[in-house]
Amino acid sequence: MHHRSKFFYIRHPAVIYHPHLHYPLFLRELPEVNPNQWIASAKDSLLLLKDAEALLTKIIQSQAISKQIMSAAQASKTQTVEKLVQSLGTKTMPKISYNPDGITFNFDHKNQPPHCCFLSIQLKWR
Repeated sequence: MHHRSKFFYIRHPAVIYHPHLHYPLFLRELPEVNPNQWIASAKDSLLLLKDAEALLTKIIQSQAISKQIMSAAQASKTQTVEKLVQSLGTKTMPKISYNPDGITFNFDHKNQPPHCCFLSIQLKWR
C-alpha cells in the first residue's frame, strides 16, 4: 500500500505551488538587516526623552509656571507660551501646539542631523 501525503508542495527555487491555492506563492529574498541606524535613532531618542522629562518635571514642580503657560495658551499668545517653555531649560525646543483640551510638545532633531527621531507628548488640561 502506497501512502500519499494529503498535502504536497511542488517547489521551484523562487515559487511555491500549494495544492489549495490557485496562484503560486512567490518567494522574495529580503536584504540582511543592519540595526546600526535603528540603534543610533534609539540613542538620539534618549536625548529627546531627557528634554521631555526635564520639561515635565518643571511643569509638575511649579504650579505658577503651569498656570502661566495655560493662561497664555488660552489667550492664544503663542510667543509667550514658547518663551515660557524655553525658560524651562530644555536643550531641544519642542514645537508647541494647543487647543482648548490640552497642549502638545513635539520634540525632534529636524534642525540638526541626524534626522532620525520624533517624540510627541500630549497633555490634557481639561
